[in-house]
Amino acid sequence: MTTATMTKTWMVELRYEEDADLTRATASMRLPSGRLLTAEGQARRNPVDRPRASIGEEMAGARALSGLAHRLLEAAADEVESNVHGGDPAI
Repeated sequence: MTTATMTKTWMVELRYEEDADLTRATASMRLPSGRLLTAEGQARRNPVDRPRASIGEEMAGARALSGLAHRLLEAAADEVESNVHGGDPAI
């Protein structure tokens, strides 16, 4: 017996804004339903540390992605709740 495999790709976008001491990241993704999810994260450089943009980007990006993961989980829970209470299971 052969089972079909379906592959889907969901794109996540990370945008950064930074100055000498603060990096802000915004993570966003659009669900197949069209709903846009976004989350933000930030990282602040300790004044005694040397400036290194990549560290701030990694920290802020990770925090934004973590927030986005929570929003995605909430969106899935909303859909489960809607489905359980008579929503369209095909959505």
